[in-house]
Amino acid sequence: MARIRELPVGYIIDSNLTFTTYLQELFRQLDSDLYAQVPWGRTATKKDLEDILVSKKAAVKEELDNAVTQIHLSFDLWTSPNSRLLAFKRQIGSHAGENIAYTIRNVVRDWGIDGKLGVSICDNAASNDVCLRNLYTTLDASITRAGTEARRMRCFGHILNLVAQAFLYGDDAASFELQSEAYDMLERVEEDLEHWRAKGPVGKLHNIVKFIRASPQRTEAFKAHAREQEEVDTYKLAEESTAELEVIQNNATRWNSTYMMIERALVKQSELNSFIQELGLEADASKRVPTADILTSDDWKVLREVSHILEPVYNMTMRTQGWGTSGGHGRLWEVMTGMEFVLEHLEDWKVLYEDETADPAAEEWYTTQWEEAGPAMGVT
Repeated sequence: MARIRELPVGYIIDSNLTFTTYLQELFRQLDSDLYAQVPWGRTATKKDLEDILVSKKAAVKEELDNAVTQIHLSFDLWTSPNSRLLAFKRQIGSHAGENIAYTIRNVVRDWGIDGKLGVSICDNAASNDVCLRNLYTTLDASITRAGTEARRMRCFGHILNLVAQAFLYGDDAASFELQSEAYDMLERVEEDLEHWRAKGPVGKLHNIVKFIRASPQRTEAFKAHAREQEEVDTYKLAEESTAELEVIQNNATRWNSTYMMIERALVKQSELNSFIQELGLEADASKRVPTADILTSDDWKVLREVSHILEPVYNMTMRTQGWGTSGGHGRLWEVMTGMEFVLEHLEDWKVLYEDETADPAAEEWYTTQWEEAGPAMGVT
C-alpha cells in the first residue's frame, strides 16, 4: 500500500499536476475498487507528499553523514556526477553575493554538512565570488582568501558560453540582447534591424531569418520555394531532401542558437539566395528583404568560417555538459584538455587572419571578434 501511495505522488510531481488530479471522474472509473480503498483527495495527497519528503530526506541525510569525502556543492543550473538535489530555495531580495550566501548557508546547515563542505561549483558571475567568500568565512572564520578561492570551481560550460558570446556579440552580449528586446517591445523595427546589422554577416542573417519567420504565410512560401528548387535540381535526387527544413531563429543570450542558425542557413544557402531574389521582384517594398540585409558571397564565406570556428566550442559544450561517464563526457580531465583544445583552435584561426594574404573582409571581422573573445578565455 505504501508503494501505491508513493507512485501517484511521484506522478503529480514529475508531471507538474495539481493535488486534485485524482478527483477527476475518469480516474475514478479507471479502477473503482482501488479508488475506494485509497484516499485520493487533495489533503491526503498533500500529506503523502510531506511524509515522503521526510522519509527520503532522512535517507539522503544519512548518505551525506556517512560520506568519506567532503561534500561538494553546485548551484545555479549546473549538474555534477553523483549529485543529490538538496533544495529548491526561493531567493529573497536581490541576487547580491551576500544574499545568495545566506540562502546557501541555510541549506548547508539544514542538512548538517557545514563541517564537511568542500568546493562549490557555479558560473563566473562576480556575485558568486562574493557569495562564496561570505559563505566560507561564515562557516570557518579561520579560512583565508586564498583558501576560499581554492574552493571556487568555475563552470566550464559557462566559460565556453562567455567565449562564444564575446566572439559573436562583443564583451557585453547581455546589453546587446536587452537593447534588441527594447527595440522590439517599442516596435522600433528599423532600429532593431540596424542594431543587428551592425554585427556583420551574422546580424544580417538574423534579420533575414526574422523576416522569413515573421508570418506563417511567408514561412510556408519559403518552404514551397524550397520544394520547387528541389524539383528543378534533378541532380540532387540521390541526396536527402532539405526542402522541409525550416530556418532557425537565434537570440543573443543563447549563442548556440546562433551557431545552429548559421549551420541551417549554410545547408539552405541556395534556397535562401533564390528566395530573396524572387522576393526582390515584389512591387511592395515591405515584401522584399531590405537591400542592406542581403548576404553577399563574402558574407557567406564569413558565415562558413564562423561556423568552423564555433563548431569545436559547440561540440565541447555538448560533450562536457551534464553527467560524467567513464572515460570522458564531463570528467575533470576532459575539461582541462578541452580548454587547451579550444584555446589552440582559436589561436590557429587568429594566426590565419594575421596572414597578409588572408581575405581582408573576413580578417577585419575576425580580428574584431578575437579581441572580444580572447579575454573571456583568460588570454590576450
